[in-house]
Amino acid sequence: MKHARRLGLAAALACFAITCTAGAQAQLKKAPSPVGSWGFATQPMGYGCTLNGEMTITQSSDKSYKCSFDAVWGCKLRLPKAVHTEQSCIATQAGQEVIITSRMEGISMVDPAEMMETMKANYAADHFKVTINWRGDEMDGMFSSYGQAPVKFRKRLDLIG
Repeated sequence: MKHARRLGLAAALACFAITCTAGAQAQLKKAPSPVGSWGFATQPMGYGCTLNGEMTITQSSDKSYKCSFDAVWGCKLRLPKAVHTEQSCIATQAGQEVIITSRMEGISMVDPAEMMETMKANYAADHFKVTINWRGDEMDGMFSSYGQAPVKFRKRLDLIG
């Protein structure tokens, strides 16, 4: 009986050591880079408003990136119905966390068009704090500007032709 207990303890310790080693290896693995083309969309906010768009991220130094994106702020239950923006951004990465800080470059269209000047004066840049998954093909986190909502980024795969 004592021998069986020792074997059980030894097996449990061996299993624990394997689990700890696998966990340590996962922690040592470098997080994927966010470089590439991404599509993104928020979950609906107040008045049925969402933000979606396309972003391109390029490497600028070891842990920082330049980026640009076109986005559409759209609302179902209030005006403006849509605001099309162009924004530039800087992204920094610490492990799996990616912080994207944006700057407005322009507004190309507003629906209704009569609200163009109001939007040019009042639209705030869109910022993101996301976590990149280990495959490097999705980022999930939060969008923040005047509002805040969960956001999901999905990497666009280049077609080989």
